[in-house]
Amino acid sequence: MVVLMARSHAGETVSSWVMHYLIRFLVSDRPEAVLLRESFVFKIFPMVNPDGVVHGNYRCSLIGRDLNRRWKNPVKELYPEVYFIKNQIVDTHEQRQVRMVIDLHGHTQKRQAFFYGCADKLTPHRARLFPYMATKESGVFEFGSCNFAIQKSKESTARITLYNLIKSPDIFTL
Repeated sequence: MVVLMARSHAGETVSSWVMHYLIRFLVSDRPEAVLLRESFVFKIFPMVNPDGVVHGNYRCSLIGRDLNRRWKNPVKELYPEVYFIKNQIVDTHEQRQVRMVIDLHGHTQKRQAFFYGCADKLTPHRARLFPYMATKESGVFEFGSCNFAIQKSKESTARITLYNLIKSPDIFTL
């Protein structure tokens, strides 16, 4: 299983464009796409924060909260998007191992594409493997801008919450 998510922050329109092209690639006849479809089931959440998008918010949902800071303990009535997506990912992981999660975002200050991951103390190199390969395969990724720290201030984000639940080294914010 591979999970792709975009638009947790409504104003990060670049994540919609990246998701659009990821979907176009995945449904294409390219041999790489065919192999990926034969090897993995894809769960795609193209717009986590539709209310924020419709109402022109930049980071917040309709109730004025940053949905990407609500993953640790989402309240169903306040953050239904996060509540149901998180539960679906965790439930799916129990049935079929979730191998990778990519949460697409935009950045206001950094250039190029880069990954934020979660490196554990026993195998810190493992979380760096996929970003390193992406850097070598594509000129748009900047490995030097990647960060693999698990910061306490970010523990309620999708990346760190899902890492703590699933324990996959391949959970990234891109």
